[in-house]
Amino acid sequence: MGKIVKMEFIKLKRYSVVKAGIIMTSLSALLSLFYSTADDGKTWTFEYFMRQVLINNCTLFFPIIITLIAGYIITREYTNDTIKNILTIPLSYRRLLAGKLMILLLLTIFFSFFSDLIGLTVSAAAGFPGISVGSVCSSLLQITGANVLVYIAVLPIILIMSCSPNNFLGGVAIAFVYGYFGTFEGTLLNWYPIKASMILMDPECGVENGMSYHPLPAIFILLAIIGCSILLLAKKGRKPQILVATKKKRKTVRKRGW
Repeated sequence: MGKIVKMEFIKLKRYSVVKAGIIMTSLSALLSLFYSTADDGKTWTFEYFMRQVLINNCTLFFPIIITLIAGYIITREYTNDTIKNILTIPLSYRRLLAGKLMILLLLTIFFSFFSDLIGLTVSAAAGFPGISVGSVCSSLLQITGANVLVYIAVLPIILIMSCSPNNFLGGVAIAFVYGYFGTFEGTLLNWYPIKASMILMDPECGVENGMSYHPLPAIFILLAIIGCSILLLAKKGRKPQILVATKKKRKTVRKRGW
């Protein structure tokens, strides 16, 4: 598995989608800064600003980022016509997917650190009070933990949609809607995977809207997602789905004249 992860890490240097992930991660902090310009009477501090970054990450950006990068690095094996080479070496498709998912987890952690760094920079530039070593470390742990839980929440979408070269963009669209529903409040959302990531990592989740969430349902639903993802990965056999391109019949062109 270590060699697979190392091989996939080397491949990342050629993928422009990682740069797109960095840009989208930066947009989360900039969107939170835009929210701070609203005249709603709220006092914006560093802690409150980073909470908004965490919410934007979980509901708007990271479900898309994770699913997009997953679909890209998986389907590159098809578009580069390298998937057939897997059949000639003692490497199962299941292990290859597991290696790619491990790389995706490491990327999620990297983007989380970058998100916290951008949030700290924007907050300092905006002059929000309350920046300290303790608050920075706390926000880093909360953002990283929440993003990793979002990664877990979208694993079934990745394993169902992103393993087909023709469906991974559909998975990205589903992930967008999946994350957006996390912006709503309600008792039933205690069982919603995206909301569960915020419930477990944000102690004040739902407080502004008078909601009180419980961690046990959130833990249970995420454990169920992990179990479902393991079953989906176990169903991936040794041989991947090979798409055979059908050749178009050439039309015979008649010569003009005699």
